[in-house]
Amino acid sequence: MSRIVILIPKDNVAYNFRAELFLKLHELGHEVFIVCPYGKKLEYFRERGIHIIDLPIDRRGTSILNDAKLTTQYIRIIKDTKADLVLTYTTKCSVYGGFACEVTHTPYIVNTAGIMQNGDKLSALERFILELYRVALRKASCLMYQNDHECELLNGILRHKVHYRRIPGSGVNLEQFPFRPYPEKDDEIIFNFVARIMRGKGIGEYLDCAERVKADYPNARFIIYGDYDDESYRPRIEELEKRGIVEYGGIQLDMKPCIEKAHAVIHPSYYEGMTNVVLEHSAMGRVCIGSDVPGIREGIEEGKTGYLFKVRNVDSMVEKVETFIRLPHEEKARMGRAAREKMEREFSREIVTNTYLEEINRILAL
Repeated sequence: MSRIVILIPKDNVAYNFRAELFLKLHELGHEVFIVCPYGKKLEYFRERGIHIIDLPIDRRGTSILNDAKLTTQYIRIIKDTKADLVLTYTTKCSVYGGFACEVTHTPYIVNTAGIMQNGDKLSALERFILELYRVALRKASCLMYQNDHECELLNGILRHKVHYRRIPGSGVNLEQFPFRPYPEKDDEIIFNFVARIMRGKGIGEYLDCAERVKADYPNARFIIYGDYDDESYRPRIEELEKRGIVEYGGIQLDMKPCIEKAHAVIHPSYYEGMTNVVLEHSAMGRVCIGSDVPGIREGIEEGKTGYLFKVRNVDSMVEKVETFIRLPHEEKARMGRAAREKMEREFSREIVTNTYLEEINRILAL
């Protein structure tokens, strides 16, 4: 069979969102190499016969020298493994992996995992990233898009010259995130926030919303799960904790118990590829209240499985949260069930795995 090299930035991304595909490729007889900074979750793949190549990546660095070095390392790995196909995930791996594949004349499938865009106009950084995409992805065998906005934007840059497929983000493993009965009572209503604590994930708006809603609905609980990417938010969160406005739940290795006890999740992110936060809460039968942006809106049906509010608009967020609070308990539970059914119809991870297998078979048969 073929040798398939996977370029991915974090072990938890490989384990949490891509394991089904990687293991299926190995099961089918392909020799699979995961190129990733070492993390404990990679041992799961090594134990099952998948090769692990430890390659540190400065995910947020902007050093031209470091990026040139990364490209050179990718070229060496592709040559040493005699790769027949490369799969790339996220911006840095896709851009510099794309350059390496073009140099080595190796077919590659790209998963862009979301285009960062904070408004109607692209920032200078975003325009620069898109220019990198234009050069690095022009020879890709297939682009996997996670939402319509991303598809239109990159297809415009690439002049519709690259074959593409649409996938529902990473999809959600419906067995790992099973439906759970809705909380029995509304004597307290729990709203989760699950994300890195940083401006782009809407933490500021979430805190403002919690402060306003709590004043009128003291039975509402606002729980924050995630690591601090921006330490400037810590003092305010700690102050609101002391006042009983929010609770900080820290970093959870297993979010399922936290999802199960919640009534809803609030996801005020400014941009997403296809948010796993919404998919996982929905799969377990919880209502999702999120920003009306690409990568979030696809997972929510307004008034049926959850609510959408205007991005970066606290008034709009408060309105939707309070609308949810005022619903009868049986209506909240009905929306949770509808959310699960939507995941079963549209977002099963099997859809993602099967789409990849179709493209891999097409490319390797050429």
